[in-house]
Amino acid sequence: MKINENGLWIENPKEIMRKIIVILLSAFLFSSCILIPENLPTPIPASLTPVNDPSPSPESTEFPEPTETKITIPTATLTATNTFVPTETSTEVPVATSTPQNTATPFPFGLQTGTPVYIKNFAHPSDGCNWLGVAGQVFDEDGKPLINHVVMITGKIEGTFINFIGVTGVPEADIYGPGGFEIQVADHIFASEKALSIQVFNLNGIPISDSIPFDTLDDCEKNLVIINFQTTK
Repeated sequence: MKINENGLWIENPKEIMRKIIVILLSAFLFSSCILIPENLPTPIPASLTPVNDPSPSPESTEFPEPTETKITIPTATLTATNTFVPTETSTEVPVATSTPQNTATPFPFGLQTGTPVYIKNFAHPSDGCNWLGVAGQVFDEDGKPLINHVVMITGKIEGTFINFIGVTGVPEADIYGPGGFEIQVADHIFASEKALSIQVFNLNGIPISDSIPFDTLDDCEKNLVIINFQTTK
């Protein structure tokens, strides 16, 4: 080492080179003693680090424990209310206070006005008082005589029940007019009050008139009873 004219130390260049080599060797030896770990994770900048992120990182094998969620189920409050429950009640059946009247449809035929008529038996003059009977006709509403109608006389004569039948329009009864009928009741005269009845039927046996009672007389001048029927429609 030398001192120049300015009073400074001037070191020998060889000496300087030697020192540099020593320093480099020292640095190399020092660095070889430090272990550098492999695969160290690259530090993440603070600005990119998620805040309060519950999801696990890719390196983590643990999962966050599930948190218990409580669900509150509303409960219905039942309030008692008055509910109408029908109760059995008795139903009163109306009681009839009067006797029902007969409302049956009236028969289409009834007595012709002016009958019965009591006259002498002119059809059998020789029999005189040994004959008692009923004769007549059946007319429609226009006064036209009708044939093939059955006339029946029922009742009781001196304790015996009788049932006699005649038909309108038979030739033997033409003496009483077109469509006439004749029924002999007895071979003698006698008096009775409503003991006998007369009624008209059609050929099917269906009644077309009511059963009408009549009287008989103990009189040879009134031993023929004329009874005519006419439709009431």
